[in-house]
Amino acid sequence: MDIKYLIDYYAHASVSFTDVFTNKMESGQIDIGRTTAPGKCGLVVPLAGSAIFSFNGVPYAMEPGMVVHAGPQMPIEIKASDDKGWEYAVVHYHIPSEEIPQYPLSAQHFLINTGCHTKIIDYVQQLIESQAMPDNMSIFKAKTLFMNLLEAILISAKVKILDTASDQMEQALQYIHENYATQLSVSKIAEEFGVERRRFAYLFEQHTGMTPSVYLTEYRIRRSKELLKYDDSPVAEIAECVGYVDCFYFSRVFKKCTGMSPTSYRKTMLGEAKYV
Repeated sequence: MDIKYLIDYYAHASVSFTDVFTNKMESGQIDIGRTTAPGKCGLVVPLAGSAIFSFNGVPYAMEPGMVVHAGPQMPIEIKASDDKGWEYAVVHYHIPSEEIPQYPLSAQHFLINTGCHTKIIDYVQQLIESQAMPDNMSIFKAKTLFMNLLEAILISAKVKILDTASDQMEQALQYIHENYATQLSVSKIAEEFGVERRRFAYLFEQHTGMTPSVYLTEYRIRRSKELLKYDDSPVAEIAECVGYVDCFYFSRVFKKCTGMSPTSYRKTMLGEAKYV
């Protein structure tokens, strides 16, 4: 689930809290033959243990640190893990029927990886306590707590994605450093890491401050400068060593980045070396 898409949904859809409940299951217990509530969307929040929780036949291996969203009237099947029990909460909310075509996420099931955050569990427990009280102040508080819960889930999911992306981008940098001499492209790097090209470019720029293509070019030019300074191979060979098949194109890129041609750069470096 694209976190931006999810944030956009909850920012603009007219969502409103309806109710919350919890359930416990013994280890190995199976719950089948039921559906999610009609006319309501739900957030399944694991509290303890683990289970395989299926919606419309699609299984999710659930445990604390993840939340699953489900739409109304979906067939469900739950199997608690064999080694320990399973406890979870379901937070229901409503979206006006006229908005459903505009926000199809409301009728879908998907996983939100939040990581383990006690704040999410705290908000769920406070929601349960507020729902148990009949006074208007508690009803109002429940509305506020629901929005706080959504905020905590979205922020946690965003941080989790950025942490994961940071590790992945470090691996991408290492991949560039090891393969810059080959016919490397942004599309090829993105494919290597299983990320859509535009998404990869966005994450890479967030991590490094520059686009993948700019980083690759600058790294190649940096390596070529070292070779021009310490290696007397022809410029064409050096160009090939840093991933440029076309020597003339390499020279244009080099001059754009350094302000001088590869040959002029080499002469300048050799001249400086004589006086060191």
